[in-house]
Formats: sequence, structure tokens, C-alpha cells
Amino acid sequence: MTEVLGTVALIAGGYALYKAVKKEISNMAFKKQPAYATARKRPVDPAYTRLVEDPATGKYRPVNNY
Repeated sequence: MTEVLGTVALIAGGYALYKAVKKEISNMAFKKQPAYATARKRPVDPAYTRLVEDPATGKYRPVNNY
């Protein structure tokens, strides 16, 4: 009986490993990247304004980029 349970556990573990490896290979095939990696490659949206410090007041104000 121990051999049967061991064999079943070995088959279940092998199947789980197979599914995990298959999932990783499919992720590599589509070149999926973590969110932080894709965010760094995304171009800056021109709708956002750049802030510069006003030396007189010490406050940050938007720069007119237009």
C-alpha cells in the first residue's frame, strides 16, 4: 500500500511540475514582463507637466512646456 501511495504522490508531483514548467515557457514565449519593467519602457505622457522649484518661495510650480 505504501508503494501505491508513493507512486500516486510522485505522479501528482510530476504533473504539477510539468504544469509549472509549461506555464513558465509560455510566459517566456510571449515575452511577458513584470509591470515595473513595462512601466519603465513606456514613454512619458506629454500631458503631465514638469515641476520646478521657485527659488523665491521654495514652492514647486509647473513649467509651461508649450
